[in-house]
Amino acid sequence: MKKLEIHILPFIEALERFAIRLETQGASQSQVYIKANSVKEFLHYLEQKGITKLSQINQKRVDEYFEYLKNRPLETKNGTMSPAYLLKHRECVLRFIEFVLSQQQEIGHGQSGIQIRIDKSETAPKEILLENEVELLFDACGDNLLGIRDKAILSLLYGCGLRRKEALQLDISEIDLNKGRVHIDKSKTKHARDVPMSTKVQQNIEEYLFNVRNLMLDSNSDLTSFLITERGTQMNDGTLGKVIERLSKKINIGKVVTCHLLRHSIATHLHRYMIIEDVAKFLGHQSLDSTMIYTHLKNEYYG
Repeated sequence: MKKLEIHILPFIEALERFAIRLETQGASQSQVYIKANSVKEFLHYLEQKGITKLSQINQKRVDEYFEYLKNRPLETKNGTMSPAYLLKHRECVLRFIEFVLSQQQEIGHGQSGIQIRIDKSETAPKEILLENEVELLFDACGDNLLGIRDKAILSLLYGCGLRRKEALQLDISEIDLNKGRVHIDKSKTKHARDVPMSTKVQQNIEEYLFNVRNLMLDSNSDLTSFLITERGTQMNDGTLGKVIERLSKKINIGKVVTCHLLRHSIATHLHRYMIIEDVAKFLGHQSLDSTMIYTHLKNEYYG
């Protein structure tokens, strides 16, 4: 749909301003391109329906558009859009509508009054680790240097619920042991947050920081990344994946453990004792829509 064109001047100008806003917020060129194209398709659809003013965008128009998207055939292969793609498209359209409204009034994230509901049943996680399975995972780490480091990794991914990329980008300066929290500055949502550490999580983090990390580093190294390899280099995505894969094979519980599964698991476990709004805050979600899957998982696993 990249060849679609829009001709109404207010639409063109709004799209250009939206792209500039994305750039100023730190979005990469590829993300600006992808998000702008999603919005462009939305505006093209409105043009085809005779909509000529941004003020005419309302819940009814948005509902009609996403009903159209759900059934629109793909250009490159058979079938229609996956729920995952629809969710990405939803995010772009909502942020654009908020941007347009913000030109006339002060409005925050998720306050446009427009709701777009996508059936996430195909993309929602189907399973989690139970608490005893998480314990097995920690036990599988062992007490040698790599084992202590791996416990620190699990403490970030499960104990703090960090996203994979957040853990990899974490700097030692963002670990506040005095206040017992981890500061996440480089977040997927571009919103910083502070994540509390439980006593056990903090113990694992401290043992790695004070007794292991310095031994893995070269004496002349000035590397400040929290997660490093045994060779003293910054850990990358592939190495982190191999660590989790190795631990998953060790416990052999019939589930494939991944970084994201650990995040899903802690969110579900916390929701047994916390309201959904607090779980969303812990995870760094800006919309409750993203967090509601854990209500389903909690009910499925714990009733």
